[in-house]
Amino acid sequence: MMAGGAILLAALAGCNFSPAPAVQEQDLSGEQKTPTPAASAAQETTPTATPTPIIIVVTNTPTATTAPPTSSDLGIRPTATATEVDLGFLPSRTPTATPSSTPVLLPASTLLPSATLPAPTALPYTATPRAQVCATCGGLRLRDRPGTAGTILTTLSAETPLNVVGRTADNTWLQVTTPDGRTGWVAASYVEVHVNLNLVGVSGVAANASPTPTTPPAQVAGGPGAAVSEIVTGITAHARQIFLAGQARGNLAHAFSRVGDSITAAGQFLNQIGTGPYSLGEYGYLADAISFFSGPNGRGGNPFSAPSVAAYPGWSTESLLDPSLADPNLCQPEENPLQCEYRLNRPAVALIMIGTNDAGGLPTETYAANLRRIVQISIDMGVIPVLSTLPPKQVDAWNNARVDEFNQVIVATARAFDIPLWNYWQALQGVPNRGLSADGVHPSAPPDNLNCHFDAEHLAYGYPVRNLTALQALDQLWRQVLYDADTREAANAQQPLESGAPSSPAAYQCPGAPPPRLAVGQQGRVTPGLPNRMRSEPSLSAAEVGSIPGEGVFTVVGGPVCADGYTWWQVSYAGTVGWTASGNSAEYWVEPSG
Repeated sequence: MMAGGAILLAALAGCNFSPAPAVQEQDLSGEQKTPTPAASAAQETTPTATPTPIIIVVTNTPTATTAPPTSSDLGIRPTATATEVDLGFLPSRTPTATPSSTPVLLPASTLLPSATLPAPTALPYTATPRAQVCATCGGLRLRDRPGTAGTILTTLSAETPLNVVGRTADNTWLQVTTPDGRTGWVAASYVEVHVNLNLVGVSGVAANASPTPTTPPAQVAGGPGAAVSEIVTGITAHARQIFLAGQARGNLAHAFSRVGDSITAAGQFLNQIGTGPYSLGEYGYLADAISFFSGPNGRGGNPFSAPSVAAYPGWSTESLLDPSLADPNLCQPEENPLQCEYRLNRPAVALIMIGTNDAGGLPTETYAANLRRIVQISIDMGVIPVLSTLPPKQVDAWNNARVDEFNQVIVATARAFDIPLWNYWQALQGVPNRGLSADGVHPSAPPDNLNCHFDAEHLAYGYPVRNLTALQALDQLWRQVLYDADTREAANAQQPLESGAPSSPAAYQCPGAPPPRLAVGQQGRVTPGLPNRMRSEPSLSAAEVGSIPGEGVFTVVGGPVCADGYTWWQVSYAGTVGWTASGNSAEYWVEPSG
């Protein structure tokens, strides 16, 4: 597995003791209490992506003629664009893996000649706004014309109501009026629209600012003519929502996980980024993303080289969902490998490529249902799922066509859940032998096995192309979604103490409590014997959210905080985050693990 920052946050408390003045927090009665199955506040507010039944027909015809916004329109980092990109890698056929509900075909957009368009007119506001800035998109820039070259007029707060009075032909930019009478343009990716845009006239053409010298190279060397924006698509405000929900659960922004079969479990995939050697060549801009995602993950490893319990040779979608295949030494009862991986390593992002083995005979509709479940588990656990298309097969006509069919399912699933798509299939199209080894199934590796050297010589093989495009996917997520992760972690680690002491353990003192022996990011355990209570806040009067049994191992995600005569640590245990007390003047109730 890998982790550091993925590419994807609640509260704990002390021991089993009834909250009462001048009493110890650990339960002295010996009663073992079952953790309370209460959802955290973050879980109650976590946005759930409900898959919308759709049909995706992928053709070889380019769809968008206007460049999408490429730099941030939230005023902090580059924008998360949500443009529909011609994937160009599958025949035009109706995918067989469609949801059970009846697909609804939307009318095609009819573009009116610009010469006949009336001047935009601000419409009166109604109780239900025709559009509004999304709830997590505060700071959205209002520009004087469409595109990042437009002058910034002002920034808009989250949930600002808007009237849509115009658009670009590809719906990437919207002309809007604000409650205070301003008219300007905003990036559509950050707007919730409640009107049919087909009824809104085209009133502008986007013009984007010239890229700065730090802008990543446009071409993916492994696939001639393939731009990064064609390989990594679908990064929208929804990815940001998943990330924030994961942070509330205690996920680690600097961690990501690898999920898949032998192509993912292989040592050729990303390991050399974690262990060396690697050479970025002209892709030196990826160094920042590598540094960000180098962890540690929930088990203390570097995500680029750490093992994943959700990646194994021969696995299929059914394997990932089968509790009997979970490692019994690491995973909990009834936990499938995917859930176990996310609990152990607490990633922000998961790079998921699964289906090569399914394509050997699993019914398409079963594969589609399994993939939807994998995506939903990821979202529910606050992990941004990045779906990768499968590499081609060069076996026989039937097997080759099955990959095409399953890739349509992957594309449809990514679009339905509004999650990132990593088009590895497309990146391989200009590579000799389509980047495949002699078996016609697995990616090829260079003779010197330097799979993370990104020059022309090595990018003529499948694994270096996969590693490069994986890093590009992580880089885009870091720039567009996880841009403030370090600031957030610093704020969590430096919470003010009740005693007024600094939050640094070295300078920390809490009258009546023993000196702290834990640190944020470290694993700890409850001392043998009685369990420790977990509370929603560092206080004896706070609600209980669960408990940790004697010798139970947890991860420290915040603290220390001095309150009610105890030192409190915010910890994550068995998917629950809460605050637990470290002990009293006579004994420790928690200690470093191992």
